[in-house]
Amino acid sequence: MDLGQDIYFDCTCGMDGHTALAALAHLGADFRPLEGALRASGLACRLVVEQVLRDMGPGRCVTLAWDGDARPATSSEGLKSFVLHLPLSEVVLRHVLTALDVLAEAMSTVLGCPAEDVCLKSAEADMVVLALGICLGLEQLGVRRVTASALPWPSLASGRDLPVGQAAVTAQLLLGKPVVSGQAGPVTPLAAALLDVVVDEYAPGPQGVPVALGLGYGSVGQGGAVRALLLRQTRPEAADHACGGREPVTQIETHLDHLNGEDLGLALTALMALSEVLDVLWLPGVGKKNRPAGLLRVLCLPVHQDVVARAVLRHTHTLGLRLQTLERVVLPRAAARMRVMGEELASKRYVLEGRTYTRPEADSLAATAYRLGLGVPALRYALRDKDGG
Repeated sequence: MDLGQDIYFDCTCGMDGHTALAALAHLGADFRPLEGALRASGLACRLVVEQVLRDMGPGRCVTLAWDGDARPATSSEGLKSFVLHLPLSEVVLRHVLTALDVLAEAMSTVLGCPAEDVCLKSAEADMVVLALGICLGLEQLGVRRVTASALPWPSLASGRDLPVGQAAVTAQLLLGKPVVSGQAGPVTPLAAALLDVVVDEYAPGPQGVPVALGLGYGSVGQGGAVRALLLRQTRPEAADHACGGREPVTQIETHLDHLNGEDLGLALTALMALSEVLDVLWLPGVGKKNRPAGLLRVLCLPVHQDVVARAVLRHTHTLGLRLQTLERVVLPRAAARMRVMGEELASKRYVLEGRTYTRPEADSLAATAYRLGLGVPALRYALRDKDGG
């Protein structure tokens, strides 16, 4: 069973926006849609991809070519506004905007000023294009999960390392991530910010069946290459729901006693909206010191546990999570339609003990009831009467 592609970034020789982009180009990413999106926004920038052969093997090198001095606004807010209005997918734009926020926060810590006061230099327009290209490349390649090696720590003693200011920003961004020391090339602030956003897990090596290798080189005179390995996962992570069966699920839970009712409701809503989440359960109770508390329990497939765990931390600010892998039994089911009061309801049809049952989807019930000016119970009763009680 082919479950999609993962990508593993080997960053042991360092990483910057150009080398990461070049590695994705070697894997087949096409940056013409990005050039078109930039042109549609009034900018003329070309991503020039060249085939190169160096010590680590054949790869690609990417340079940016602007027509004249055409560049987007160079303030932090100006760049974010420019990105927000590009005709690209919501996922690509969200990743890039989040990376810009992460970078601004790190720069504000190093400079000792609020993030909104961080001023980006004109060269950062190139940085934004590189970030857009990397996120678009991941989307084009159908990558569902990103893993990466440990990252080289920015040693100021190395002649190939970053300038002191950039090295300090990179160091701030690498906090909480696995690092290695040595004389490898640097990880630039842009690359570190993007890795913070897109990487699901840091691992000592790739796992899966390798299907393609991309080598991304910088300009002549820079360090080594970024290696990007596409992997096909063949181990079933989920049961075939049409046939039913057993599948592993990850249960993530935490006790919460610090959120007010409004913040808790928003957190539950945000988690329920995630496509990676299978179910969300909130069990109210009493915690330590007799404080009102509760148990938050979130289910997802194991392949999504890192993404969902980060989402739980982001939306609750809890200080710890408990994770365990369980096995669940899945009944055979399929999408179906039901007709009641002249309306069609999206439903699911499932098989239990040799009999087939059809049950309307709650969202479809609610939308139909609203459209007819009825309450949901009216549709429930109509369905029951239609089936003979």
